[in-house]
Amino acid sequence: MQITKKIIRKYVVLGVRGNLNMNNVHFIKQIFENEINKGVKFIVIDMKDLTYIDSSGIGSLINLMSKLRSISGQICLMNMRQDIERIFSMTKLLSFFKIFKNEEEFINSLGVQNG
Repeated sequence: MQITKKIIRKYVVLGVRGNLNMNNVHFIKQIFENEINKGVKFIVIDMKDLTYIDSSGIGSLINLMSKLRSISGQICLMNMRQDIERIFSMTKLLSFFKIFKNEEEFINSLGVQNG
């Protein structure tokens, strides 16, 4: 798994490449913790290059959502592949996350929501 990072306004966008599963979930949890410890409250997970996610990976996203909400923050997901979206749909998690089809849709939402 590889992680890329960029900033779009007040959001940290973390691009996940490869698999997010029990073998490497500790790695992404540490990245989440580091960002929160830096004062980041708004994180977007770019899933364009995410090829697989298991329950451990999903759990790490739910845990991040909980931590961010506790500090009035937010997690968003974008560029979700159809097979990954199906997993979120089957587990009834689509409604728990703010999801954007692509980066353009995300950026457009910032103009309306956050000026």
